[in-house]
Amino acid sequence: MILGAGGDIFVRMAENELNIGDTIKVIRYRPGKYAPGVKDELGTEKLFKSMVGRSYKIKGFDDYGNIELKPKRLHTVWIEPDLVELVEDASREA
Repeated sequence: MILGAGGDIFVRMAENELNIGDTIKVIRYRPGKYAPGVKDELGTEKLFKSMVGRSYKIKGFDDYGNIELKPKRLHTVWIEPDLVELVEDASREA
């Protein structure tokens, strides 16, 4: 368990559950939290909403166990593991 800024608690995911190259499906999204008066000018909410129901290959993981995905050519996002489900295990493709 990792204590983040603001007292948030992050639980590191078991390393053997998901791996780079696995195909996952985004099953839901968690709305972002913004400071009062701050608007989502970059379209982050729209991007994450558009990912729900779609499948992606895992590109990597960050230090907190979040999954790195490239939903669009010029976009890289990190998403929490509880928002996805495994579709295809890359180690079983061979």
